[in-house]
Amino acid sequence: MNKTYANYDVLDFYKSLPFNTRSSLSEEITAVRKRRPEQLYPGLQELLGPDISVLEVGCGTGWLSNSISFLYNSSVLGIDFNPVAIKIAQEVADAMKIKTQFRVEDLFLYEPGKLFDLVISFGVLHHTDDCKFAVKRLFEKFVRPGGHVIIGLYHKYGRQPFLDHFSEMKNRGVPEKEMLARFRALQSNIKDETQLVSWFRDQVLHPHETQHTLEEMLPILKEANMELVSTSINQFKPISSTEDLIGKEKEYSGIARKHLENNRYFPGFFVFLARKIA
Repeated sequence: MNKTYANYDVLDFYKSLPFNTRSSLSEEITAVRKRRPEQLYPGLQELLGPDISVLEVGCGTGWLSNSISFLYNSSVLGIDFNPVAIKIAQEVADAMKIKTQFRVEDLFLYEPGKLFDLVISFGVLHHTDDCKFAVKRLFEKFVRPGGHVIIGLYHKYGRQPFLDHFSEMKNRGVPEKEMLARFRALQSNIKDETQLVSWFRDQVLHPHETQHTLEEMLPILKEANMELVSTSINQFKPISSTEDLIGKEKEYSGIARKHLENNRYFPGFFVFLARKIA
């Protein structure tokens, strides 16, 4: 039997309030109808369509999975180890009469029985006890040759100023209510209070996370016969050299500090898209 690196403190944390939960079913449906995935993750649009099979690993309450089903009519399966989140995701799909499938699964133990055209995992793998192994498993077990994997992780350089900022507040004994107010000032675009609190807990109070770089992902890509296609580090532009990307990602600390100084949210999150070599 495979060993799991799922973190059960994380599971308990998300059972009380899954990340990105909104205040009502109608608000969840509105988000699916109005927010387009490719605006957040350039490059997705070209990979989606009615003949495409998609697996979202760590789908949470299902906004992305349901959006892809709704907008592109792709065949989508969302998995997450949190039954509370999966229940919300399924309720949205049922209410919208879309065909997204959702299952409660541990990504380290899950055996899909088939390979997918596109595998997605945003903001999930860095909450496991072995992020690098989780990335490797997605590459080796879930995607077909010629298929794509798109992953979003906390960034080592870009995330630290945010963590330091709120750690300093905690060390001064600042009450949680005041830290929430500070987070609200940074994330003023989130108007739904339940969603805001879920983001605050996820970003500031989370029991376990790790931070990573594209540089440390590159050997994993190579070992798994994957090629890097694009990344948020250079705004998903054509890649001239990975050395340039490695240099650019080290600038993230300064960018993050500047955002904080200007009272703007910067989570220190990076995305990369890779293709499995056929």
